[in-house]
Amino acid sequence: LDEEMRSLLLQFVTGNERPPLTGFQALEHPFTVQVGEHLRGGGLPQAHVCFNQLVLPPSPSLQDLRTKLLTAVREGRDGFELH
Repeated sequence: LDEEMRSLLLQFVTGNERPPLTGFQALEHPFTVQVGEHLRGGGLPQAHVCFNQLVLPPSPSLQDLRTKLLTAVREGRDGFELH
């Protein structure tokens, strides 16, 4: 991933676009990545920002997973709005 996408990924998972000044060990909840077996195979990755957790859906290939992750990061960068 290029620097911009790494920043967007970090923001997607932690809510911050930059790592903590004192390093990831300073996070109250560690940065974690899990495979969400409960997610549908066609779904996008999910982030639990309060826990710095990225949950990846089962995927048939790394390319498929990468595409889904980049889509989620790009689409999720502005958060959500209630209408």
